[in-house]
Amino acid sequence: MEIIRSTKIVKDGQILLDLPSDLSGQEVEVIVVMKQRTVSQRKSLRGALRRYAKPNLIALESDAWAKAMEEKYGDR
Repeated sequence: MEIIRSTKIVKDGQILLDLPSDLSGQEVEVIVVMKQRTVSQRKSLRGALRRYAKPNLIALESDAWAKAMEEKYGDR
């Protein structure tokens, strides 16, 4: 027994199946099963950039802005 599996979208209550020509004149059984849609849950982006983190620089973040401004405008 050969199984042909295909996913189609129903349009106006109909689907079009392209079957091999060797099935012409043969009796076939068609089984229709509604495919379950996966409900995507809203995911948080928290931690999405974790792989780019540099743990040795985290301690310097608290005064990074002040140091950047001092570096940029300190010689005025």
